[in-house]
Amino acid sequence: MTPQMQAFLVWLLWVAVIGIVFGIAVRGSSSSSPPAPERVDRMRLLMLLVLLVLAGFGLGLTLPRAPYPTAAEVPDRVVFVMGKQFAFALSEDPITNEEEYEEAIAYGSGVEVRRGELIEFRVSSLDVNHGFSLYSPDHRLIAQVQAMPGYVNRLRTRFSEPGDYSILCLEYCGNSHHAMRGVVSVR
Repeated sequence: MTPQMQAFLVWLLWVAVIGIVFGIAVRGSSSSSPPAPERVDRMRLLMLLVLLVLAGFGLGLTLPRAPYPTAAEVPDRVVFVMGKQFAFALSEDPITNEEEYEEAIAYGSGVEVRRGELIEFRVSSLDVNHGFSLYSPDHRLIAQVQAMPGYVNRLRTRFSEPGDYSILCLEYCGNSHHAMRGVVSVR
């Protein structure tokens, strides 16, 4: 079952619960006398318990399938990414200034990794905000993080399929925004 189908079924369940609660409330409000406070308190407690059980059920279904690696897991490889109008520089070594950026750009805007490795991208920017996004070989967005000046965002991912994964900028950064590209080659 796809994650989208799971989300849809959870949404349907919540709609059903809300409909049932609404139906109970409407049915209970038809009498002319107000309900006894003890009955209202029991109904509130029952609704709270139902909501807690449903939330626990939803968490139990979705949390084990979360696509994020644990923080304690050491990445197999670290790739440093620096954005600057209008290119991404990727390197095995940290990029902290203009000279290192220019040197990394001179070697190209791509990197090669092995399939199944946990890759940590450490993403920053030298000038303005950029959107660092990874697209699968069939052009589906698989991960995204902001590249911000003076801050390093970490993006961890595993590439399960071989191929060339495109890197594109998702944050409009100027006239040549469309030219901000890179490649992660997975072998």
